[in-house]
Amino acid sequence: MPPGTEALYRAALGPAGARAYLPFFTVFEACGRSGAVWSPRAAVGNLAWLVYWRLWDAVLAQASLAVAGAGALGWLWARADGVPVGVRVGLTATFCGLWCALPGLWGVAWLHGGLRQRAKLAVEEAETFKEALERLERSENAWRLRGLGVAAAVTLAVALLAGVVWQLWRAPVAAGEPASAAPRPAQPPAASAAAVPPPAATQPALPKPEPDLEPVVEHPVASPAAAPGPAAPEAPGIRPRPRGFGVNVGMFAVAGNAERVKARLAEAGLPVLDDPVESARGPLTRIRVGPFDQSEQAEAAAKTVRALGLEARVYAP
Repeated sequence: MPPGTEALYRAALGPAGARAYLPFFTVFEACGRSGAVWSPRAAVGNLAWLVYWRLWDAVLAQASLAVAGAGALGWLWARADGVPVGVRVGLTATFCGLWCALPGLWGVAWLHGGLRQRAKLAVEEAETFKEALERLERSENAWRLRGLGVAAAVTLAVALLAGVVWQLWRAPVAAGEPASAAPRPAQPPAASAAAVPPPAATQPALPKPEPDLEPVVEHPVASPAAAPGPAAPEAPGIRPRPRGFGVNVGMFAVAGNAERVKARLAEAGLPVLDDPVESARGPLTRIRVGPFDQSEQAEAAAKTVRALGLEARVYAP
């Protein structure tokens, strides 16, 4: 991992977070992608851990899974009379294990992607590298105390939700019968035959009409599935990629930073391309190196770019 990238991650993680997660980030950067690794902190902390690190997309997905699972388990224990208790226990344990395993396996990868975006944004908006580090440290320190409070509130909410499901589970088991079984009305004692006078011969007994009863069918209410949002439109103003192989260096919001990067690349003897890009945050400048006729030339140029302390990603025609 380049020293500059490591310094940005340390500023965003803090001392304790750097000791816990920076070794994983080093492996991710060496491989060029994030992957699944087991983190007991993410598995046990779950929603609170995601909130603390401000991984809001993962928080929304995990909270939706918790609400949907709690509704399904509540219906399973309160309404599904024909399902054996052993099957209910197995399904409950499976859901709880899945809910803990998702952040436990992918939490560090989500954290790596989130901090990488924050570091990139800080570098683009800052005038100097030192200013970017200070901005990351201020942002993380300002949120840390509030994040602990919000994480505690989320933990309490999850505990209350688990308590509701637990009560729904205990009710049918303690009663020893299905929870939805309605009490049967007591039948009046049968009158003796001697007490009932025989019907008159001139008035035949008419059959008693049965009341019109409509069967009541209970339908479990399905939790609404989260509709996928519309795909974000591509930023206007991007020029078509030039023919041949090349190296993406980065996008810069400050024109001065873009000019300094172009100058460093030109001093290293690399062909530099710059493109103006319009985005929601305003105009940006994209810097690339190339084009090259062969992929080996692009790979060699990427090594030179990384030696300058910059990011480099090779693209094909």
